[in-house]
Amino acid sequence: MAEGTKYSINYIYDTPPNPVHPQSRDKGNDMPWENNLYIANELDGKLPGAFYLETNMVLRPSTGGVQNKSHSHPFDEYLIFLGTDPDDIYELHGEVEFWIDGEKHLITKSCAVFVPADLEHCPLYMHRVDRPFMFITTGNSYGYKHEGEVTYARD
Repeated sequence: MAEGTKYSINYIYDTPPNPVHPQSRDKGNDMPWENNLYIANELDGKLPGAFYLETNMVLRPSTGGVQNKSHSHPFDEYLIFLGTDPDDIYELHGEVEFWIDGEKHLITKSCAVFVPADLEHCPLYMHRVDRPFMFITTGNSYGYKHEGEVTYARD
């Protein structure tokens, strides 16, 4: 890492935990995943223009809904599910239940779900995890609104 260079701030290795579920940073937590990167509020103003991003490795099924209630955001969002099998990168090796606008979908292959601004989505359940897979969310927002909690730096 070239520290102190013009673009060294653009290489993000360590971030604070997601304030909505900070325990997901701990190994063996009560969430189905472990979180390794969470970017919101432009890294507290240190990286102007950086959209929100959260990356997680799903390790186990959820005992309940990860997000039990439907909600919407005032920004577009992607929910990305990526298999980690080098012999078949398209196979998720798990089953995720995701609802969008009242429609239930079962996800068993690597995919990106685009959720336009203001469209109701969730609940989200991790039903089966045969092999760890990645779960990534991002959107064209500087912060993230979750169940009425707003963490925007700017709109």
